[in-house]
Amino acid sequence: MKFDMNDSTSKITDGVFRALVGEQAFDIVFDEGRLRIDGEAVDYAFEPVSEGYFSLLIDGRSLPVVVEETPGGRLRVTIAGREVDVTVQDEKALLLERFGLNEATSPTERALHAPMPGLVLSIMVEPGQAVHRGEGLLVLEAMKMENELRAPTDGVVKALHVTPGETVDKNALLLEFEA
Repeated sequence: MKFDMNDSTSKITDGVFRALVGEQAFDIVFDEGRLRIDGEAVDYAFEPVSEGYFSLLIDGRSLPVVVEETPGGRLRVTIAGREVDVTVQDEKALLLERFGLNEATSPTERALHAPMPGLVLSIMVEPGQAVHRGEGLLVLEAMKMENELRAPTDGVVKALHVTPGETVDKNALLLEFEA
């Protein structure tokens, strides 16, 4: 669900998403102004009011919504006074998950491996650079999609093992983090 919480004119873009709320997962599809949650069509309007504040009209009910970004790429969403932490997976994350190629590695791992075969388009970091969890590291083109691989945890880049323009196999070592 792409929208800029700092832009009060922002609209939700079409796409397929999964919202993880605690142990529950909801499959969400936005398509040309229509919304489907877990396959069921839902009448809705989601209008920005001001920075981080929205009005949600769903099934004839109007609800105030506050959306705040939290560390780790999660969202804290308050709907009608009820606060929940939400993780949203976009189409790319769902595709990687479906093929068993999750781009994130275990926090204890100190290396980033290619989740699938592809072409290294660009590298956004260099050895010695401190990175934070979720920060972009490199762009890998695979299956006709540009995939930005992100830092699985906070750390410092120890070494790069690829260069832009290089083709890599699945599980190829891309970069290492300092221990």
